[in-house]
Amino acid sequence: MRAASVRSASVRSASVRAAGAPAPGAERPSPDLDVARAPGRTRRSIGGIGMVLALGLFGVCLALAALHAVLVENQAALDDLLARNQQRYERIDELQAEIAHLDSPEGLADRAHAAGLVPSADLAVLTPIGPDLLPPPEDDPFDLASSGRLPAPPAAQPPEAPELGTAAG
Repeated sequence: MRAASVRSASVRSASVRAAGAPAPGAERPSPDLDVARAPGRTRRSIGGIGMVLALGLFGVCLALAALHAVLVENQAALDDLLARNQQRYERIDELQAEIAHLDSPEGLADRAHAAGLVPSADLAVLTPIGPDLLPPPEDDPFDLASSGRLPAPPAAQPPEAPELGTAAG
């Protein structure tokens, strides 16, 4: 009977052990000891993440500086183009003012005077004559002899060259 009671006691103790009680004879860990990770791993991962973030921030700042340099350079080129464009518009305005002056009566008079033309002394006013009131001219108005200008004498003609195939002589 003793064997049966030992077996029933061991069955009872197995059911109690299954509920979380330590096995008899096993050492219990001290309650003030906890299992923890090695401190170097945690610091290394935080340090690695920090290094990656620092390098990323440095890369972003470097990219922004390069972008700013490109923008400044392009702005300088744009300012130069705008200044040259403004100078050309001013030159166009000057030329248009000069053209307007030259096309005006005062400008035409200045150019005529510069070319050596002088105003006429007496003013001649022509009055139109109706049809059949003016007799036709007696001489041909387009004839050079009636105008007083004779044509120039023709230049001396060179002697004719002999034709091909004939003997000179």
